[in-house]
Order: sequence, then C-alpha cells, then structure tokens
Amino acid sequence: MKNHRRSRANALSKKTVFALSGLGFSGWAIVVLSVAIVTFLGSMFLNRKESYQGQGSYSTVTLQILNGCGQRGASAGMADALLPGDGTIIYDVIEKTDAEFDSFEKTVVVDRRGSPSGSPSEMSRHVASRMGIEDEDIVILRLADNILDIDVTVIAGGDYMKYIDKLNRLKEAAL
Repeated sequence: MKNHRRSRANALSKKTVFALSGLGFSGWAIVVLSVAIVTFLGSMFLNRKESYQGQGSYSTVTLQILNGCGQRGASAGMADALLPGDGTIIYDVIEKTDAEFDSFEKTVVVDRRGSPSGSPSEMSRHVASRMGIEDEDIVILRLADNILDIDVTVIAGGDYMKYIDKLNRLKEAAL
C-alpha cells in the first residue's frame, strides 16, 4: 500500500511537470508577468508608509512664464532659473510664451489666485521672495477662466537677467 501511494504521488508530479511544460512561450510569459504584477502590487501596499517617509512635505506651484521684454529666450531662461523649485516647493512650469506686450521694464510676479483677504497668496509670495521681489510689488489678477490652473505668472521684464543670475546663484549655493 505504501508503494502504491508513492508511485501515485510520482505520477501526479510528473503530470504536473508535463502540464506546465505544455504551456508554450505565451503561457510562460503570462505566468511570469502575473507573478511580476502581483509582486509589484504587493510591494506598493506593504511598503506604502516606508516609501513616503523620506520625501517630506512638498507643495506644487503651477507657473506661467511670459516674455514681456521682447528679448529672445527670456521666458525660457527665467523658467530654467526657477526650476525645479526649492526644498519645500516644486515649480510646475506649464507655459513659456510671449506676453501680449513686450514693453515691461521690470519683471513682475502676478498672483492668479489671491487669498480670501485680498492679499497675495502664499504661493505668489514664495515665488516673489525667492526672486527678491517685495510682497508690495506682487500684482493680484485673478483669471476668470483658469483652465490651465495657473497659480502664479512671472512676466520677464527688461531687468530679467538680474533675476536669472540671482536664481542661478541660489541653485549653486544649494549644491
């Protein structure tokens, strides 16, 4: 009786091996991908707290950069100098283009949201502070249809190079 059970177990394991070997390439590919997906999803749920602990608390400011001085590359240069942000705020530049007018002598920070009290928002104050622009010089101009979800617009004026130089020095000092 003992030999009969052993031979039956060997026969079952041989059938299983033959059944798995008959999967072919596509069958094995499905098995491997399924295992990979299950492993990936399991690691996401099991390590959720650990993966976010080291990142800290970040905010994102959506920026629009406009060339208001007419000098070629002013908006791109300003965007490059502002990016990626600093230790607590990440800048998301969604548009770099020309302003309607190219006669801005000074660089301007425009708050597109404002706070309920009518003062500049924290986001615009942060961008202005980083650039060295006083809170009193921030222009609050809410967008009626803010379909791009813009928080702050920076208009590069004729003095934009001093801001680019300052922002680049800040980046170098942070390294």
